[in-house]
Amino acid sequence: MADVYDLILSVDLPDTLSDAEISELRWHLGLAPRPAALSLVTDYAEPLIGDDGEPEQDEQGNWLTAYEPYPVLAAKGPADRAGGVLLSALEPGRRGGWALTSRQEFHPDECDRLGELLLWLHERAVDPLAFQCHVRFYEEDRFAPVPIADGEVNWP
Repeated sequence: MADVYDLILSVDLPDTLSDAEISELRWHLGLAPRPAALSLVTDYAEPLIGDDGEPEQDEQGNWLTAYEPYPVLAAKGPADRAGGVLLSALEPGRRGGWALTSRQEFHPDECDRLGELLLWLHERAVDPLAFQCHVRFYEEDRFAPVPIADGEVNWP
């Protein structure tokens, strides 16, 4: 992993999330097994490219994908490159709802899936100040905010 980024996320979520949403969110944080259905992050459809440079298909003609669904914010333990500890937590909030905090390393190839989850969280934050997300290249000493506007994550 040459290009590694360090992400810090904090968000307060309402108590109106469904049991299915909480279950999948807990999976994405590495706190629960994978649920049967996934709806928070669905962009796992990058085609698997064969040795001939063409996308591979199964016997029914469906594209084979390079990625199986994986939890986006589930790393735990010492960080590989950024120092410190990787973790994610989801706890009942002090005034109801849910409090989520995560610190993760990620490669730029993961931005689509990570961005999809960040958009979902941002749309459900109890208010604009209840969503805070910052990133830095692992060799830099300062974090930059990750603004989300008009349904897009604007990576710094």
